[in-house]
Amino acid sequence: MAPKAWIMTHLKELVRFPANGFSVGPVAEDIYEWQATLLGPPSSPYEGGIFFISIHFPPDYPFKPPMVLWKMSILHPNIDQPRVFHSLLVTATWKVGTTVKELLQALHDMLLHPMVEEEDNYLADVARMCILEPERFKKEARLMTEQHAMN
Repeated sequence: MAPKAWIMTHLKELVRFPANGFSVGPVAEDIYEWQATLLGPPSSPYEGGIFFISIHFPPDYPFKPPMVLWKMSILHPNIDQPRVFHSLLVTATWKVGTTVKELLQALHDMLLHPMVEEEDNYLADVARMCILEPERFKKEARLMTEQHAMN
């Protein structure tokens, strides 16, 4: 199946079975460029925030993962705007059958459960704060969410 056919399959799935916590779709007429809106999960420092993400599908999709760019400031050990680190986005661990819905659900879940192991994060200082000073992390992440992702 050609990349465009894979992408259209994902789009049809998302139209038929919308997900909670995020919305996504192509930008204008370019099927290879999408924008997603992630809602900050309840009971997280990101609750009430609206986060924008761009998704670019490469020409060799689905054999290579899409490029995901975070468009807003956020305090998170796995997000160094615009870069996002998640094992689903690494070519070596990417699985051909992964859907856009699964990818966005994983990113949404990552907001609830940051990956703080040394090999899993971009921002080691933020990861240390998550582990050693969780209340400080929640307070600072909440403040940044209020400043950049709310109204």
